[in-house]
Amino acid sequence: MSIVTQGVPTLAPFLQEDLALTRGQVGLFNSALMGGSFVALFFAGAMVDLRGERAALVWGNVLIGAACIAIAATHSFLSALAVFFIAGIGASFATPAGSRTVMRWFSPAKRGGAMGVRQTGIPIGGALAAACLPWVAATWGWRWAIVLSGVACVLAALLCAWRYPAPEAAEHAAARALPAAGFMSLLSRDVLLMGLSGALLPLGQFALVTYLALYLKETQGVAVTTSALLLVAAQLAGAAGRVLWGVWSDRWFERRRKPVLMLAGLLSAVGSVVLGVIPTDTPLWVTAIIVFLYAFNAIGWHGSWISLVAEIAGPAQQGRTIGVAMTVMYAGIILLPPLFGVFVDLTHHWTGAWCLLAVGLLIGTALVLPVRESVSTS
Repeated sequence: MSIVTQGVPTLAPFLQEDLALTRGQVGLFNSALMGGSFVALFFAGAMVDLRGERAALVWGNVLIGAACIAIAATHSFLSALAVFFIAGIGASFATPAGSRTVMRWFSPAKRGGAMGVRQTGIPIGGALAAACLPWVAATWGWRWAIVLSGVACVLAALLCAWRYPAPEAAEHAAARALPAAGFMSLLSRDVLLMGLSGALLPLGQFALVTYLALYLKETQGVAVTTSALLLVAAQLAGAAGRVLWGVWSDRWFERRRKPVLMLAGLLSAVGSVVLGVIPTDTPLWVTAIIVFLYAFNAIGWHGSWISLVAEIAGPAQQGRTIGVAMTVMYAGIILLPPLFGVFVDLTHHWTGAWCLLAVGLLIGTALVLPVRESVSTS
């Protein structure tokens, strides 16, 4: 799934040229993907609680795959947005299902590291997309790059149906026995704070994935193909960050997730400022190191965020509670990333955009501070 959700932004230069789009319109493709997930997340979480992870993963992959294959028939900006919106609905099933699996299969002492490993699927998918999709787009067109991603999702659905362990009959009895919990009843103070922080902290990742190629092309003359390689390295750095921040939360912070989230968020804000002020004659290897370190933190925090939300929820309603928190998160992800491109369109000032992004990251980090965290023992 992440080859699609992380891969579409890597095709921004091709989409912009073929469809004659502004930078702000390019950012709306992210919003369409996130918008589809936004409307479906609570339903997806409920399906995970009541029907199990396998059903959610199979049908989610089928839907996102079918939508991406349908992209071959689109020839306008609006029709492409509609297809990406449907793909986003399919993508909404991934995090509640995968996160609930980790919470069931791993003890609290290993949960942060395990969740970090699980969450590497997102940046690794992004790295594969950055390595392959621009090449496919340059050779056969951006539509075929997305179609091939959709075929991969259909194959993933078949693999889940074949090999993912079938749920035991009593496995979801506790969830079914509970009264049907509505959205607002699950939106506690701490879940709301986590959702709001989650609405701001991902902005560093989305700005990096969506605008890095355009930024380096316009300010330093870096070729799109070279920027794609830098993005691969950034995604791999983010994958490493997700594992290491998770392991550190288990070992160094004694299963506490808040310190990890706040430290990673603070370092992300610093990295955003540094990335925005690098001179135009900066050697490429220096730029690569800055991008690598920024991505390690800007992408690496997510596993600890999911772990903290799931631990707040308790075992019976983890899917739905994750869905609620991520619905709040996605509201910000839909509305805010395009503003980065709009700011550059209006001001022609990339440095200001990166500094404004840093302010958003700092606010998202501060929102984690009041969250009441109890160290999980089960």
